[in-house]
Amino acid sequence: LTLNLEPGSLHDLVSDTLEAFRAQADEKRLRLQGHVDGQLPPVLMDHARVQRVLVNLVQNAIRHTPPDGSILLEAAEEPDAVRVDVVDTGEGIAPDDLPHIFERFYRGEKSRARGQGGAGLGLAIVHGLIQAHGGRVWAESAPGRGARFSFVLPKATA
Repeated sequence: LTLNLEPGSLHDLVSDTLEAFRAQADEKRLRLQGHVDGQLPPVLMDHARVQRVLVNLVQNAIRHTPPDGSILLEAAEEPDAVRVDVVDTGEGIAPDDLPHIFERFYRGEKSRARGQGGAGLGLAIVHGLIQAHGGRVWAESAPGRGARFSFVLPKATA
């Protein structure tokens, strides 16, 4: 995997992602919101690859959140990194599945038809891309309580 790393704004990527999914969220009666800390520092990133991460995470949130639910995409500064969270009010993830969701081809809900879920690659792609950027990704969830997918990317150095 070759990355084209350069300092960039997560603020712009969050805004672009929200705009790209607004119609899909509206169609499903989901509240899609974003919040970005005022002056986020730039991060060293491959713009297209981090956009892919956000797309995968928001697509999953839309897929797994019932009508009238909400999805929040937010970014905030941490001491050495910038953190991005995608938080939904969806169905949540079973505790037995949570440790495996970033594995290739893993699909937690065995009864889910292929037409309803993906191929089990989206979160593996997210994991690989964030690791390639020197960041880390994780998820927190409980059945019936939604999910929070988070990742951090190192700040660009001057």
